[in-house]
Amino acid sequence: MKINNKLKSSGAQPNLYIMDNEASADIKYALTKENITYQLVPPHNHRRNAAERAIRTFKNHLAILAGADTNYPISEWDRFVPQAELTLNLLRNARVNSNLSAHAYLF
Repeated sequence: MKINNKLKSSGAQPNLYIMDNEASADIKYALTKENITYQLVPPHNHRRNAAERAIRTFKNHLAILAGADTNYPISEWDRFVPQAELTLNLLRNARVNSNLSAHAYLF
């Protein structure tokens, strides 16, 4: 629910969460507890699930690890995540207002 709180504080909380059909019972319970509606995408239908595309884009963007120093310990890859999130959100437009970056829309 950390991401939901982040979106809520910026005034951009979604009305509906569309999730993979393999969503855990814990996340379904948490969403139901907060009175948040969600919808599960049918299995093997990756075109309808925007999250699948977003995950692929993020993984491709995280390839910045390839430019890291060869002596940088790979076990520290998670230190790149905040920078990758920031740069990706600066590069892409917000869906609600295409004149703003996703980062500018949220913050």
